[in-house]
Amino acid sequence: MSDFAQHGLIATLQRLNESHLDTIERELEEFAQQKPIALVLPCHARDLMQPALAHIIAELREAPWLGEVVVSLNGLTCDFVGHAEHLFDSFDCPTKVLWNDLEPKVGSVLKWGKGANFRAAIAFLSGGSSARIIASQDCDVISFRRTDLARLCYAVAHPKMGYSFAKAYYSRVTDRLHGRVSRLFLQPLLHAVIRVAGHQPLIDFLLSFRYPLAGEVAMTRELAQALPVSEGWGLELAHLCQVFRTIDPRKICQVDGGAYDHKHQPATSALADMAGEIARELFGQIAQEGLPSAAAFHSAVAIAYRDEAEHALHRSASLALINGLSFDPEVESEIVATFAARLESTATQPISAEFKTES
Repeated sequence: MSDFAQHGLIATLQRLNESHLDTIERELEEFAQQKPIALVLPCHARDLMQPALAHIIAELREAPWLGEVVVSLNGLTCDFVGHAEHLFDSFDCPTKVLWNDLEPKVGSVLKWGKGANFRAAIAFLSGGSSARIIASQDCDVISFRRTDLARLCYAVAHPKMGYSFAKAYYSRVTDRLHGRVSRLFLQPLLHAVIRVAGHQPLIDFLLSFRYPLAGEVAMTRELAQALPVSEGWGLELAHLCQVFRTIDPRKICQVDGGAYDHKHQPATSALADMAGEIARELFGQIAQEGLPSAAAFHSAVAIAYRDEAEHALHRSASLALINGLSFDPEVESEIVATFAARLESTATQPISAEFKTES
């Protein structure tokens, strides 16, 4: 039987009934008449040639509840413009492709990437779109199902639910556990902050999310316009922190997105960079909440992280063991050591130089 328990500060909307999906899409099409839905696809040029994006587009062609699509693209060269236009011209709804780094924006202070792509899409939609709900979908999700996105939008569109922000969570497991940055870095890091500074409202809020780094969200237009733009892998964390400061937790939910698979990153390079960017974002955000920004505080958190990460390793090993999953303790321990080293390096860097978030 599926878990329907509610923990933390926000509502958790589990997947209890697959047979209801047709009803959700039918009703969502009706709700979209009053609250038109726009979808943002923040995309890098390398995604254009991948099967995942082609699959996502094919699924979305069958979404009558979708009012418009904004593809916000960077990393593209002029040679691939024709391919990109052909790829996105099959939607029945109005579609806009933003060629972000082919059309430099005056005054931009951030490198083009997912964060700046998202902000460019919101700026475009703010200029004349009728959309009242804005959703965002990562473009590297191999297991994407249109109905998963529909459930996410449904939580914001349904008049009896009344949520202003919905974030997806999903199972990151095949024959082994995935989601290493979340389960071996961010979650123990949040517990390390509590160990050093005690319970903090923002940290308790972040711990309410089962998968805080998920890129799939749906929200009201007004909230989307209030979110900051942040470089790199700190984007999702920055968004959650601003959501915390902007709306009542009772207007926030997380929606079960089922199974999930996307491209996996090598632990020694990309995962370490992700951890460093997430740590910088978190240190900057908790400083805004009044916690110390001094290196001594950050170093204390880094020390506490090592102990919390050991607990996280044990929990992961236990979960794998009881489910008969493959688990390599040596590899997982090496990943934690990589994360810890990057965190300790980040802890010595001043926030004023590293924290780059703007509204």
